[in-house]
Amino acid sequence: MTVSVHRLAPHLAAARPAANAPQARAGTDAEAGLLGETRRGEGLVTPLPSPTFGKNGGSEAPFFVDWLSISQIHPEGGLPEVDSGCVLGVDEDGQLRWKTVASVKHEGSFDTSLQVKCDGFRVTFSGNVSRFGRMENVWGYDFWDCLRRVNAVLAHYGLPPFTAGVKREQLSKGELRYVWSGARVSRIDMTANYEAGSADNAHAYLAWLGTQHVGRHEGRRLGQGETVAWGGGKRQYWKAYIKHLELQHHGCEDQRVIDHCAARGMVRFEGTLRSDALTRFGAAYLGDYESGWAMGELIRVFNEHACVAARAERGTDDFDDLPTRLRGVARDYLAGMDMRARLSKSAFYRHRAALLAYGIDIAVRNVLPFQPRVRVIELTRAEVPSWYQLAA
Repeated sequence: MTVSVHRLAPHLAAARPAANAPQARAGTDAEAGLLGETRRGEGLVTPLPSPTFGKNGGSEAPFFVDWLSISQIHPEGGLPEVDSGCVLGVDEDGQLRWKTVASVKHEGSFDTSLQVKCDGFRVTFSGNVSRFGRMENVWGYDFWDCLRRVNAVLAHYGLPPFTAGVKREQLSKGELRYVWSGARVSRIDMTANYEAGSADNAHAYLAWLGTQHVGRHEGRRLGQGETVAWGGGKRQYWKAYIKHLELQHHGCEDQRVIDHCAARGMVRFEGTLRSDALTRFGAAYLGDYESGWAMGELIRVFNEHACVAARAERGTDDFDDLPTRLRGVARDYLAGMDMRARLSKSAFYRHRAALLAYGIDIAVRNVLPFQPRVRVIELTRAEVPSWYQLAA
């Protein structure tokens, strides 16, 4: 996926020290036609490609799976009880009213774990499968690889694997619908990595992304602006964040991976779909994954939300990179104002000395109108480097 983030920069030297100045590229109308792009206002907008469908009866998904919560009821019972204790509720006569079984923490290396439990009838699994047993999960596994790993964990406890079961009709609120007797998915996290080209570009991209809506949800910038989130609650939650900062925050010790993510300006985009949303999209039953329907729907939903990146058109300027105290003076100067008349003598020379480092000399009267240029940040799909170890 390629998108373009547009920033307006001054017609003079970029507002940053020359040694760190990024390369600018402005697309022409001819180039836009070759790239399948359309012009809007001052910049280019590159649409997302349509998903490709292929193996597993479904697709070559544009995402991998992190977290997976799945369960299955076995009416015949007789399964091993797997738990780490129970909490019971009894009435005043001492009769059992309810029972909650606590999950077993299935622990792996690098302080990772998965949750498994069974009360003899119902088997439940939950956890970040792509992260389990690994130092990090910059890249993870697809749905079917995750399911194979989940079933291997169940086998460790003598539990049967999750299966699709049989399809049957069910009357619900006067409507006939089809359900499966087998495993049901109650949460899935879909994740993809994109590259902005540099850490600086990644920050600029996140700043723009925080101004965008996904559906009816307005973007919220979290932390120091390294994360943007949309939605929340019981149905779905979407976010984008700068990956190398997240790795550092969680204490990743693989400096090679951190450096790679920082150098490429890696941005992680991920969405969490919970039970209500999965039911609405027809992606709640394992049987629908095996038929190919569910994965096709997840790809559609993911692309609809990830296409916020294709709306990447930002009206700003490189003054965002200036220290806050200098931005107003620089903008007024390039707007044609006489800074000697507007500032005291000491303030004038103090600001002039500071702005010279960014290629702006307010002692030279600016008589040229401000002419913006386009600096394009291309967000591309991240490729897995040859040295990266995916297996746990």
